[in-house]
Amino acid sequence: MTCFGIPFSQAVQLSDEDSGKIARVVGFLLSQTHFKRAALDDEISKQFLRKYMESLDYSRMVFLQSDFDEFSKKYGTLLDNLTKRGNVSPAYEIHKRYISRLKKSHSWLDEIINKEFDFNINETFTPDRTKTNWPKNEEDAKDLWRKRIKYEVLGNRLSKRRSVEALKAKNKGSQSIKKSDGTPVKPYDIKEEKEKILRRYERFLRVRTEMDSGDVLQYYLTALSNGYDPHSDYFSPREAENFEINNIKLSLTGIGARLQWDDGYTKLIELVPGGPAIKSKKLKPGDRIVGVAQGEEGESIDVFEMELDKVVDKIRGEKGTIVRLTIIPADAADDSETKEVSLIRDKIKLTDSLAKGQVIDYSDMPRLGVIDLPQFYENCARDVNLILDRFKKEKVNGIVLDLRRNGGGLLPEAVKLAGLFIEQGPMVQVIDSRQRKQVLQDNDAKIGYNGPMIVLVGKLSASASEIVAAALQDYGRAVIVGSQSTHGKGTVQTVMPLTNWVRINDPGKLKLTISKFYRIAGGTTQKQGVKPDLILPSPYDYMEIGEASLPNSLAADHTDPLNYRRLNLVTDYIQKLSSKSIDRIKKNQDFEYILDDIETLKKRLTDKSFSLNEAKRLKEKDEDKAKREIRKKERKDRGKTDETIYDVTIKMIQKNIALGEEVEEEEKPIRLKEENDDEDSEEEEEEDASKLDPHLRETLQILQDYIKLLDPKKQIAGKSTEIKNSFQ
Repeated sequence: MTCFGIPFSQAVQLSDEDSGKIARVVGFLLSQTHFKRAALDDEISKQFLRKYMESLDYSRMVFLQSDFDEFSKKYGTLLDNLTKRGNVSPAYEIHKRYISRLKKSHSWLDEIINKEFDFNINETFTPDRTKTNWPKNEEDAKDLWRKRIKYEVLGNRLSKRRSVEALKAKNKGSQSIKKSDGTPVKPYDIKEEKEKILRRYERFLRVRTEMDSGDVLQYYLTALSNGYDPHSDYFSPREAENFEINNIKLSLTGIGARLQWDDGYTKLIELVPGGPAIKSKKLKPGDRIVGVAQGEEGESIDVFEMELDKVVDKIRGEKGTIVRLTIIPADAADDSETKEVSLIRDKIKLTDSLAKGQVIDYSDMPRLGVIDLPQFYENCARDVNLILDRFKKEKVNGIVLDLRRNGGGLLPEAVKLAGLFIEQGPMVQVIDSRQRKQVLQDNDAKIGYNGPMIVLVGKLSASASEIVAAALQDYGRAVIVGSQSTHGKGTVQTVMPLTNWVRINDPGKLKLTISKFYRIAGGTTQKQGVKPDLILPSPYDYMEIGEASLPNSLAADHTDPLNYRRLNLVTDYIQKLSSKSIDRIKKNQDFEYILDDIETLKKRLTDKSFSLNEAKRLKEKDEDKAKREIRKKERKDRGKTDETIYDVTIKMIQKNIALGEEVEEEEKPIRLKEENDDEDSEEEEEEDASKLDPHLRETLQILQDYIKLLDPKKQIAGKSTEIKNSFQ
């Protein structure tokens, strides 16, 4: 779900005249400078209106359908003309109606929450209402609020029951159930839970009613910008500061994560390499934070419907201090599946974000190398080249470049990195709104590595990482393996301060899309991403993530291909590689689990409603728990794998440290035993103990097949063997 607006605690009062000046300039810049160069017309106006009302009422439970119909008739094809004239009166008129409806909805809450809920009857509620209509009338709206509150109360009951069961297991049947710090667990108190929910909505009402003209304009002009594409936004002065902190200054002391306010939740969008969040291995993009606690014993504060900047303030803190996050995992069956993760705040070190390597030794197969590149930072191509040189010394026969978690970074570095694997040539085309083309290419004829190679990608591979994968695929230089497609973000944005156009004190900034990436073969990574040569099953392919899932994302199109020399080192082998991989996946237990999870996810996406019958929900949870236990036992019973894995870091290379030798830490990290309020923690730790996840393990087997196909004489290569055939 895309967040069209963010609530603010500090806003700026703007006069109607100043708001109008800002709106007129934003409309002009979007129509003249945005990549689409689309006129601000009636079609944009219709989208503008809908997005504005959706951004205020993201759950579609406050406005009535009659409100939308009324405003559509009144302003549906007028917002474009009014914006050009600097008239923003519809923003405040619609917002006033929203506040009126919200207060009415809030007046029902005492009555709803103080009634006893019957969890034995069969009824359902759909929390994700982003693709539904608004309620027909107040009666329908009131019933929606009743079901929403009931859903939250039931979710809290189920979550508490799950936590108590987990603690009982840890206390080995003791009658006195205690947390890890020795404090007793409070019994579930439905009255207390209802009061907490009521306080949450009181806070939400207060925040919304305290919105001033600067806040309203933020929502309004962001809705206009989103009418052009999902990456264009208007930032009020306060939000411009938040954008700077959350998107650029990622190294501030905290957990190392980029956060976004999304339909009432604080969602993890990106984990910073080397930060506490990614190191914990307990968090991932898409997880939603619903509680924040300080220290080992501090009480968890409910942060659902809390302003993003306030949540960020609670998460940030001094280095070495503990913060505990209660999260709903991205792949949770429902919102009652929460777990607590303890993290130690830390400064993010540059060395933690560097490229890393692994050398994998097998008893009877060629030695392989893996390069994990988390982002395209300054001089990352140089670091990858250092790892490649080390791989040559270690007689590595083939490499995997792992870009699955690489969300992009510096484009020039991506071009240099791709250039390590070919002699020279174009890498990407960049076309701006005036159809001016720029070709970025590698002019260095030196090759860093010319052996067998696979690029491993996933749904989180975006922007610059997609450019590298696309270029190496177009050249026929590397086999691309991974999800059905990469993320699909093939656009470039710029942030423009509006001070040059609006002569008022700090009018804010406009982020808008100005260019688009095109492949050297003429296609684009936009929306469709990079489609691998070999696809490995992944639940991410079925989640609502990626550019194609965003409303108004720019279309995938084509431009003229460039002249470049294809290497053709891949096409002839794809069919055989694919056939062998498919056969292995059919027999692989881990992929059987993945395929089972995909089917479960597809069913959930088909019907997003949840039962409000407690017995049904308990049965579903017990079935899920039994499934996890079976998997846990099966994994535990497996024999050990036959490979030996050696880490290769930049520091090891610089100090010429041999494989397997320990590297002295400049500063020993603080260790903290993480306490999760669910029974999955042991299973997760067990899975994390293996350095080769199922997708990477299968990719390495594909690479082994690739090596054998390239040189049949090397069916079983010794550790000192080096492939020097058609790649020379």
